[in-house]
Amino acid sequence: MRCMDAVASSVILLLTLILVIFRPRGLPAAIPAAMGGLIVLATRFVSLHQAWQIMRLAQDALVFLVGMMIVSAIVERAGFFDWCALLAARAGNGNVRRLYLFIFLTGTIITAFLSLDATAIVLTPIVYTMATRFKLRPLPFMFACGFIANTASLFMPISNLTNLLIYHALDLSFLRFSAVMLLPAILAVAANALLFTYLFRHDLSGHYHAPPEPFHPDDQSFFTVAVVGLTLTLAAIFGASVLHLPIGWSALAGGVIMTLVCWWKGWVRPDVAVRSVSWNLIVLVLGLFLVVQAVENAGLTNRLDGLSRWTSTGHSFLQIMAVAGGTALGSNLINNIPMTIVAGTVLRASGTAASLRPALGYAALIGTNIGPNLTITGSLATLIWLSIVQRRGVSITAGQFLRLGIVATPIIFMSAVVGLWVSLHVFG
Repeated sequence: MRCMDAVASSVILLLTLILVIFRPRGLPAAIPAAMGGLIVLATRFVSLHQAWQIMRLAQDALVFLVGMMIVSAIVERAGFFDWCALLAARAGNGNVRRLYLFIFLTGTIITAFLSLDATAIVLTPIVYTMATRFKLRPLPFMFACGFIANTASLFMPISNLTNLLIYHALDLSFLRFSAVMLLPAILAVAANALLFTYLFRHDLSGHYHAPPEPFHPDDQSFFTVAVVGLTLTLAAIFGASVLHLPIGWSALAGGVIMTLVCWWKGWVRPDVAVRSVSWNLIVLVLGLFLVVQAVENAGLTNRLDGLSRWTSTGHSFLQIMAVAGGTALGSNLINNIPMTIVAGTVLRASGTAASLRPALGYAALIGTNIGPNLTITGSLATLIWLSIVQRRGVSITAGQFLRLGIVATPIIFMSAVVGLWVSLHVFG
């Protein structure tokens, strides 16, 4: 019976992932995930009690996600991202290569503080418009947005849903997470920026006419309120983390208060905030959690426990490489969100000493955040970014992405691994 459950749950997981990744006929990724989750509940591979526990585990991460999506939508409407792009254009001072590096810096800041989705979804079209306005070849700038969304998402727990999942699964400290991941994130971003500047050096030669005029938002009051609201929301998130309080409700409160203030002033309607939330992503994550739980109940994730025990005996370079490399491979095979859920489940349930699990979690995130830069199916953010780029007439094929990923990803990956190895020895 146990063997039959293992086979059945594995088939459900495999079919769910195939439909999520390849989405036949444009099928929303949330539908197969929801179907998979309902099937494992109906077949009792996952109990209702376990489903409730999963909801509790994912609650803060998903509430945070909802809050920051609302905040991002409001600051976007106020012109915040246009302001960021214009600052980069002026900082470039007419030099295309310098502009390119400032786009990396802008994408890094937005990803670190507002998540990779803001960079992939919002910054990408703004950068495309800027590149065409200056008569520059868009392709290098589009690749910069796509890669930096994943690469720069190592900085803080709030930078990526994968970070939040590991952060909550292993009950990590917000400030310690940010401190440990600072060096690997900086090295990864630097490697990405310098490598792309070299690879696209012929497209980045020459000059452009930098806009001399200062930024003028459509509504200065709206812009000011949005920036102040964003600043206060981020401060509340950091404050909650210091006090060891859930960060999700701080983000949601910031989003709701900003929405109410902007509605009162007539700048934004409440339905805009509701439509800004990717409800499909929420359903996708919960559905995948249920399907992975079914696999865990069948005992299949226990097969990975031996590896986690071996890699948890210290912070050696090879051990960090093993975990990061394994999750990077898994992210490209089954996408980084389900891979993160599997990694978190294995680490939480393994016999690894609790004091050593964070090191494994950090290594796993290098794999699930940077690993997806290898293929277009590695992360949902990359798939979304690709659809945005293609709608603007920029042709990027899976083969093109893979050829760039094969060259760039190992270098970026190794930079982050070296940084984490040093960081773990510094912080103990």
